[in-house]
Amino acid sequence: MAVPLADSVYAALFNTTSPVDPTIRQGDLVRFSYAFHKPGHDPTPLVIITDVNYKNAYVRGVNIHYLTFPVIKGLLQQHGNNPAFSYSNIKGNEYITSAFRQYKRQGIRQIRKLDVPFLLNVLASVRTFSPNEVEAIRRSVREQINRLTNPVAAPSVEMPVSQNPIPQPNPGVQA
Repeated sequence: MAVPLADSVYAALFNTTSPVDPTIRQGDLVRFSYAFHKPGHDPTPLVIITDVNYKNAYVRGVNIHYLTFPVIKGLLQQHGNNPAFSYSNIKGNEYITSAFRQYKRQGIRQIRKLDVPFLLNVLASVRTFSPNEVEAIRRSVREQINRLTNPVAAPSVEMPVSQNPIPQPNPGVQA
């Protein structure tokens, strides 16, 4: 049995998030605060929506906070803003499905829809390092740490003969 007031509140929540495109649908990338997060879990998920279920009051999707940049980039390129995006698109990838979550709509606050093409443009400009560059950076860091922890001792200064308690042989006198 439908509850008109509750349905209108939920619809209002999901239809007033963005001035440009106010609806949240499959393939959209959204950020929100989640009131029902468990300790140690993400209180502000960033999710690519797979489905919104008004009847059972939940939202499901992939929380990209649990993924690496290359995977996020590929996921957004393939499925960002795709209204046909669903769990079946990712179910074969164990790494991505490990980031799949379900959220109760009652716990979702401050939902914001993000601009996927803009984010893809930003991710395209993120610099990646080749393995040789990473190794050169590691070597440089090791050398810097080594210099700080094992400083080279400065040469000792010889004391003048008058202050030296050990008698020095006189080179002009032969024994």
